[in-house]
Amino acid sequence: MISSFSPLSAATQPGTKVNEDGYGCWPAEAPHAAWVLDGVTGINDRALLPGPSDAAWFVAQVQEALPILLSASPDMPAADLVGALARELERRQSAAWLDARGADGRETPAASFALVRLIGAEIEILRLGDCLVLVEAADGAVTVLDHPVLAAIEAETRAALLALRATGITDPKQAFTAMLPRLRAQRQRRNLPDGYGVLAAEQSCVPMLHLDRMPTRDARRILLASDGYYRLVDHYNAASDAELVRRTAELGADALIKQLRAIEAADPMAMQYPRLKIADDATALLIAVDHT
Repeated sequence: MISSFSPLSAATQPGTKVNEDGYGCWPAEAPHAAWVLDGVTGINDRALLPGPSDAAWFVAQVQEALPILLSASPDMPAADLVGALARELERRQSAAWLDARGADGRETPAASFALVRLIGAEIEILRLGDCLVLVEAADGAVTVLDHPVLAAIEAETRAALLALRATGITDPKQAFTAMLPRLRAQRQRRNLPDGYGVLAAEQSCVPMLHLDRMPTRDARRILLASDGYYRLVDHYNAASDAELVRRTAELGADALIKQLRAIEAADPMAMQYPRLKIADDATALLIAVDHT
């Protein structure tokens, strides 16, 4: 039998001024659900919604709405849960436009989203976007659930950055400007059958849901992480997947983020580690699976 999850360590930190990430557990005591959010940084030429950024506003709305939905129906089927969340986000978004033009053809906010729930004798893992879920078994082996389409897009972006560098464009701001057309084209693939899924105030995100289930006995600890935190593995080669879980448990997520920031601060022009964002928002939530 399973009783609940136990939060072991959690931290979130902005890459620059505004943190567009978030995490949470429900309920607060003996949680049966845990999640991480990574807001998609906007590339519009004006703000659409109140708050420090459109993505930060969006993540804050999810943080309010999701616990309410879980409280009303803890075992709601995953597709129904995401559909209900998208409808509530659309209602809030429609009521919050900064002016009467609304989105006016601009990109509306979205977020990568990973949620784990206890459903009977199983753990359900729900994913939209590039938040990572690392599941540690009793023997210490770690399985990583990621998004292959977004991993391919990230590889394409890195290759394009290297191509720009070969032409002499090495300043990060100039590189970002040169990459904007590519970024806009990538964003056009959001929540399309041949593209990638992210949580947004639109029902088209529901069919893009990645859903996995496993017996509770197969998991000891689960690490939910934004891609900014996972850079320790896939960008900076500072840890393996198993080491990331173990060090987060032993040292704490805050200590790992400090290590992450030290690596980034030592490479301010992204010369050693090519990347579009010099420092990304980083969030991690490590939970234990309590077997009783």
